[in-house]
Amino acid sequence: MRCLALKLFQTNGVMYKYYSVIFIFLFGALSSIFLNKYWNYTPYVYDQTRHLIVRRPFSIIDYDDHEYVDSNQNAHELIIRETDVDVVSDQDNLEALMSLVAANEMKSMGKGEKALKLIEHGIALAPKNPDLLNGYGELIETLRDDILTADQMYYQALIHSPKHKEALINRKRTQIIVDDLDWQQLKRIDEKRDKMALISDSNMALRRAKKEAYFQHIYHTVGIEGNRMSLSETRSILETRMAIGGRSIAEHNEIIGLEAALKYINATLIHRLGSISVDDILEIHKRVMGFVDPLESGVFRQTQVFVGGHVPPGPSHIGTLMENFSLWLNSESTLRQHPVRFAALAHYKLVHIHPFTDGNGRTSRLLMNMILMQAGYPPVIIPKGERHKYYRTLEFANKGDIRPFLRFIAECTERTLNQFLLSTTTEFSTDIPELDYDNIIINES
Repeated sequence: MRCLALKLFQTNGVMYKYYSVIFIFLFGALSSIFLNKYWNYTPYVYDQTRHLIVRRPFSIIDYDDHEYVDSNQNAHELIIRETDVDVVSDQDNLEALMSLVAANEMKSMGKGEKALKLIEHGIALAPKNPDLLNGYGELIETLRDDILTADQMYYQALIHSPKHKEALINRKRTQIIVDDLDWQQLKRIDEKRDKMALISDSNMALRRAKKEAYFQHIYHTVGIEGNRMSLSETRSILETRMAIGGRSIAEHNEIIGLEAALKYINATLIHRLGSISVDDILEIHKRVMGFVDPLESGVFRQTQVFVGGHVPPGPSHIGTLMENFSLWLNSESTLRQHPVRFAALAHYKLVHIHPFTDGNGRTSRLLMNMILMQAGYPPVIIPKGERHKYYRTLEFANKGDIRPFLRFIAECTERTLNQFLLSTTTEFSTDIPELDYDNIIINES
């Protein structure tokens, strides 16, 4: 075959003459195809990386003057990586903007509720559009007089577009009002704490209220994580140590483990003077998970975990980040904060680092309540019926606005104080609202 081809080129002068031309043409075509694919690939990778690595984490370097601890390890700056990168199509973006235009028309015609529905539809299509977020805030503020939600929408608009003129103007107007409302709430909480502090520890009503709150706290804390035990079943396990038919071993062990952690905190940490160490947090987690997963209890995770759209730091950074977290917990600037804000921030920072394979939420809530109990507050009950609101405010914090989460914890603190005051006083002022027993107590499955 090779001899035949050689003979053909020798006998055909025309093909031999253009052999080099054909070779150059083929080489150029292949090169252009390769360069075209490579050229398209390079900006694609860059854009994806730019969207995946968004910013430094809010919980480690904001809200304090915290510095990284010197270590032999390479302590890289912590970043937030989001797995659900929002990609809004041109069609959805156009429809969202049309919804905004239609909403403004409805607003001018006096049809406020229809305007709200239209703009909510637009936000569902383009959740990061600053014009939609700002417009929704203006409608909420005007129609429902909801300053807190409106301020939150303006803040979100500025996160995605820091120079948005209308949002800047609106945010400047609402910020003073919202800050005043938040501090009024904290002042109200302190007044109720001081009122409860006047009740003697030997008061039988207070003792009964503490016992009931003890069962409720365990029931709701494990319930948030998906435990199916009812309040009566939880109480039965804690009082009798008898198993409940139809419930898993893990569900029993979660309740027993949380009780062990509560007893440890109550017997040692809340009465101890001194700093909160990493070892204290490990001891809490060891008891929380000791009956569920003994091998993973009280030790930092060695693998990467994923929490919805949030990707916590890698296991190689956990030790350094926890040391920095301990320094923040005991810093003078942190201890000067209001106890409710301090406790809520500690909860968020620990759950954001997510140092354990499992039990991060329970450990974070126990740490939060330990700080509150040291300051004279009762342990806060976060109702399992409000788990979606709880997780939603944590998502807002991951996106840069931690105020909704701080506000949610303050609301839960005040509601817990209300429960104690209603249980221990025969005469109480009418400014204490009725409890939502459907969410706090009865929520049984």
